[in-house]
Amino acid sequence: METQVAAQAANAVASGISIVDLIHQGWYATYPLIAFSVVMVSVLIERLWSLGRIGSTDDALTRKVCADLEEGRVEAADKAIAAAVDRSPAARVYAPLLALLRTSDLHDVLEFCERRRLGESRAFKRNVWVLGTIGSSAPFIGLFGTVVGIIKSFHQMATMGTGGFSVVAAGISEALVATALGLVVAIVAVMFYNYLQVKISNLDTLLRVGMGRVLEAARVGDSRGTR
Repeated sequence: METQVAAQAANAVASGISIVDLIHQGWYATYPLIAFSVVMVSVLIERLWSLGRIGSTDDALTRKVCADLEEGRVEAADKAIAAAVDRSPAARVYAPLLALLRTSDLHDVLEFCERRRLGESRAFKRNVWVLGTIGSSAPFIGLFGTVVGIIKSFHQMATMGTGGFSVVAAGISEALVATALGLVVAIVAVMFYNYLQVKISNLDTLLRVGMGRVLEAARVGDSRGTR
């Protein structure tokens, strides 16, 4: 009789628990995961906004500068670069390039431009490591919540002196919610981390190729000017 009463009480409690209640009950795992999700969304919005418009802007600037240099319009190329310095990483790499070509040898120019490119590539990666950290740690936090929830379920079983699924249902639900939340946060973080890694690699390649195109265009313009 006592077993039936305890089971009925446990069923009543379990049936009245919502997802929000389960999140509150598993606060030691779910609250950090919710905080992680907020940080993740903030980093994503900032990085997607910053990197989303760079590719097309840099490509258009490179084409404009190369066309001017090939025709010998050095001043027009300088003006195009100066006008885009605030919004274009390529412009910040190209800015000292034309002046250096007049005063330094090609090896020194390439070394200087490479340092500038590496600086811009480092800026591309700002805060991206946060996504990788969240993606790798969120499943373990969810697993921690799962383990604690199961421990609480067995403790409840021992305290009530009864067995059966109805007694431990609330604790298992709490554990599964922590696992599911950890997996969702981790999957989203890893997906966008990989996307941003590819995006940054493409932008870095665009800068490297653009440097070569600008140098080649400057050589073509100089050869035409000496004829």
